[in-house]
Amino acid sequence: MSITDEAPRRADDVDRAVLRALAHDGRASWAAIGEAAGCSTSTAQRRVTRLVEDGSVRVIAASDVLAAGFGTATKVRVRSGAARADALADALALRPEVRFAATLTGSADCTAEVVLPRVADLTAFLSTIEVDGRPVETEALPIVRTFTAPFTVFPGDALAGPTPRSATANAPAPDPSSGQGVAPLHAEATPEEQAVFAALVDDGRKPLTDLAREVGRSEAATRRTLEDLVQSGRMRIGPLVAPALLGRTTELEVWISIAPDQLSAAAAQLAAHPSVHYAAASLGRYNLIGQVFLPDFASVYVFTTDVLGALPGVREVDVTVQLRTVKRMWSRIVDGRFVPPTERGPGDRPALRVPAPDRTAGPLSTTDGRTP
Repeated sequence: MSITDEAPRRADDVDRAVLRALAHDGRASWAAIGEAAGCSTSTAQRRVTRLVEDGSVRVIAASDVLAAGFGTATKVRVRSGAARADALADALALRPEVRFAATLTGSADCTAEVVLPRVADLTAFLSTIEVDGRPVETEALPIVRTFTAPFTVFPGDALAGPTPRSATANAPAPDPSSGQGVAPLHAEATPEEQAVFAALVDDGRKPLTDLAREVGRSEAATRRTLEDLVQSGRMRIGPLVAPALLGRTTELEVWISIAPDQLSAAAAQLAAHPSVHYAAASLGRYNLIGQVFLPDFASVYVFTTDVLGALPGVREVDVTVQLRTVKRMWSRIVDGRFVPPTERGPGDRPALRVPAPDRTAGPLSTTDGRTP
C-alpha cells in the first residue's frame, strides 16, 4: 500500500459509488447504501463484503484526536538506517499509540504518527525507539491543527452538501477555503466516548448490541454517545480504502516550512488539492505536513513544482516517498492488505487511556526478537 509497479485490482464504478455512500454514512443500512449508490441492497452488501475480505477496505471510526479531545497527535521522523527501517516500522506498527507507520525514501527512513494523552508523554515514548540498543535520531512534530477530514477525498462523500442527514451520517467536513481547519473543542473526551471510539476503530459497523456490551453501558446510552460523537463531527465512520484500489499507486509524505503569517493560507491551499489526503499544521522545523496519493511516480514532478511550489510563503520543502506502509488509521497492513479482524491484536486500536510507555518496559523489539 505504497509505491508499487504492480497492477493492483481497481475499483469499478459500482465499487466507487458504494464506497462514497459509506463515506457519507458508514453505519447506514445496506438498503440505504444501495439507494445512495444506485444499486440493489444485495449488490451493495456483496461489494463491500468482497472488498473487506480482499483486504482493500475496512469500515472504521476516525477522528481528529486533538480537536475531539481524545489526545494529541505527533508526526515522528526517524533515521534508523535503511537496513533496519522495515524492522523498525513493523515494531512501531504493533504499538497501540501508533496510528500510522511507513518506511520512506530521502531524509528519513521511517515515519510514524503517534497518539498520546499529552504532548508531555512524547519523551517517554521516543526513548523506547532504539536500533541495536542505541537511541536513533528522531524528530517530533506535534500536530496543532488539521485541515482535512477522513473519507471526504478518498473515496469522497456521495451526498456531500446540505442534504438531509441521518443520526449516524457524518457531519459536513470543514471548508478548506476558510483557512481555519478543524477547530478544537478544548474539551477532554469522557471515558464512555473514548470506549465507543476505540471499539468502532476496530469495526465501524459493529452492531449496537455488541458495542453496548463491549463498552459496558445500555444500548440507549451507547446510542446517544455514538450519535453525539458523529453529529458533532468529533468522530467520522466510513471506509478506509487502499489508495491503489482507487488508482493511486504512489504515496508521498511532504514536509514543508511556511512563513508563519502564510501558514493558514498555505494549509488551506494544500488541503483543497484533490490528491491531498491529509494536511496539518505542526510545530518544529516543518510546520505544514501533507500526505498525497498520486496515480503514478511520474506525477511526482508536476505535483512538486506546480502544487507545492505554488504554496504561499514556502521556505523549504522535503518530499519523501512512502515505500512500505504498515499501518494506517490503526489498521495494520501485511503484504499490502489490511489485517483481517481475526488476526488483529491489542496494537490495532487506540490506547487513549493508557499512560505513555514506561522506560522500564524496555525498547521496541523487532519481529525477529532483536532490538530494532
